[in-house]
Amino acid sequence: MKRTEFSITRAACAYFFLCPGLAYGVFTSRLPALKMQTGADESQIGLLLLCVGMSSLVALFCSSRLIALWGSRNLLKYGSMTLAAATALSCLAQTPLQLGAGCLIVGASMGLVDVSMNTQGIHTEHRYRTSCMSFMHAAYSFGGVTGSIAGAVFAGLGLNPFINAACVLGLYACFLGKASSRLLNDLPVSRQGGKDDSRSLPLFVLLCGVLSMLAYASEGSVAEWGSLLLFTVKGADEHTAALVFAAFSVTTVCCRLFSDRLRHVLSDFVLLFGGSLLALAGMLLALFSPLPAACLAGYALMGAGLSPIVPTLFSRAGSCPGISAGRASAIVSILSYSGLLFFPPMLGFVAHEKGLLNALLIIVAACVILTLGSFLFRKKRTRAPRT
Repeated sequence: MKRTEFSITRAACAYFFLCPGLAYGVFTSRLPALKMQTGADESQIGLLLLCVGMSSLVALFCSSRLIALWGSRNLLKYGSMTLAAATALSCLAQTPLQLGAGCLIVGASMGLVDVSMNTQGIHTEHRYRTSCMSFMHAAYSFGGVTGSIAGAVFAGLGLNPFINAACVLGLYACFLGKASSRLLNDLPVSRQGGKDDSRSLPLFVLLCGVLSMLAYASEGSVAEWGSLLLFTVKGADEHTAALVFAAFSVTTVCCRLFSDRLRHVLSDFVLLFGGSLLALAGMLLALFSPLPAACLAGYALMGAGLSPIVPTLFSRAGSCPGISAGRASAIVSILSYSGLLFFPPMLGFVAHEKGLLNALLIIVAACVILTLGSFLFRKKRTRAPRT
């Protein structure tokens, strides 16, 4: 009975992990259409993405207080509803200013959903004493795949972004009430594990956060600029360009489902070093191959390479002595999402001055630093427990 209860709770929580993935996949896959619909140039697209980043970061810092007031269960339910509605309404924008206003709401709701859904995942692990966070994050990646593929299909049919977002996210919202009824109430702080030493901040945790930031920045470059790279530089049509995030996310989902097993077999150094090299090779292939199909293959390799990096970094930071697992995770989260939210807009400003191809060389440098950073884990061989 308890196993069945766990499966239902895990599935309900994973359903909410789908929401930001779907919204992100739909929105980014239709960026070429939104760019033409609003008449925005590259620098304006970068500024719009910066709006998403800034509002998300503000929400990340406010989320713990809001969870204390309303509970992660309620915040996740209503935040997901707001995210779905705001994403669809943003696709009605006819000017860059209108799209920017929508991006502010999308970013804020996405930040609140991110923190509250991870809080629910932690509560699920504590209540049932079973690891399930990799499964949850695989659900997020699956949402990205579904949203991106839907974007490609709707673009191929010549339908506008609003119809795309309304159909996909409207269908998703139909089951929100059912899933929210299966979420857990927040645990007392005393049961969440670990000592909360607010004065302790080990350098190792900061380094894990910086490496995670670079990994998230690389992922963000794929989602928000990959489709535009194929469309504007490689000469691909719109529905082919919309497949970039899908190709990346498919390999991410598949590899995350097996990442815990790989950590059990391989050392963290081998996993991080090999993944970083694979991501670097994929990025180089995407940038310098003239064929759109080869570029898609390069982004698929990036997804496989980056997929185990962030979960491993979160795990190692959380097991660092001298700091609670909760606070270590919070620090790594803020740094991680700073990379995801601010690097892609910065690429837009560089692309406006130097061209998109040259701007994406920054991501090549990020992959090189990730490869070098993996040597931090060379001395210790850690194996994740089987789940």
